[in-house]
Amino acid sequence: MRTPLLALLLACGGQTVGTASSSTPWPPADDGGTYAGEIPLLEAAAADEPAADPPASATPASVAVGGDDSGAVSAAVPAPPFDAGPGGVCPGPLAPGDLVIDELMIESLAGTGDYGEWLEARSTLGCALDLRGLHGECPRGAKVATFDVTGDLWLPPGGTFVIADSGNAAIDHDLPGPLVVWSGQPGDVLRNKGTTITLRLNDAVIDTVTYPVLPLTVGASLAFPGDCDPALRSDWTRWQTSTASWFPGFLGTPNAPNDDVRCEHVP
Repeated sequence: MRTPLLALLLACGGQTVGTASSSTPWPPADDGGTYAGEIPLLEAAAADEPAADPPASATPASVAVGGDDSGAVSAAVPAPPFDAGPGGVCPGPLAPGDLVIDELMIESLAGTGDYGEWLEARSTLGCALDLRGLHGECPRGAKVATFDVTGDLWLPPGGTFVIADSGNAAIDHDLPGPLVVWSGQPGDVLRNKGTTITLRLNDAVIDTVTYPVLPLTVGASLAFPGDCDPALRSDWTRWQTSTASWFPGFLGTPNAPNDDVRCEHVP
């Protein structure tokens, strides 16, 4: 059983930073680093071994998000900036199974230097969920791409967020928020030959997905159908190429229901 969340302590190596989307205003922090509004786009501290620098236009401006010189942030979690509905606010921090990865844009452009890749994660809960403290990682050969949500980022019941290579609309093809950006915006995070994506809170694995080499359509995501049991996600014949378009020339349903595909088993 979850216990009431009175406070959340985050210890992060290096300086923690957050980036605000220009599309959604958010209020300034108080002295404790607590934000009363939604922060739709967050970027982690720089990785130890970042890949080649992205185009200059890919890097959004950053602002500090609370904490002290050690990088630790301690603040009570405020109410979400929206009506939480009948389920109210989830009474505890993230737990295993609270999020499921359900869509992958593995190859948005052909060739190397693809900064338009992304993945979507969905809340499985009927209450408003705060992603504060969520850590993500994805191996890229000898390196590991990471992100850390260092501020309050609320999802409504059953809500989604997108983890992207870039938060620049001209590069990510105008992905709708909320967005979380990989540390250092390394590009080509989702390897065509397969990889493992893991979402954690401290030592608890919230969700993990390992995908193999898959048939890909350039510019189209692979989506796990919304009418499919999440327990079937390891069956990659259930995943389907998206047919809906959120941006001209690109197919996928980022931060929208995966109802353009159906739960069909492909032998």
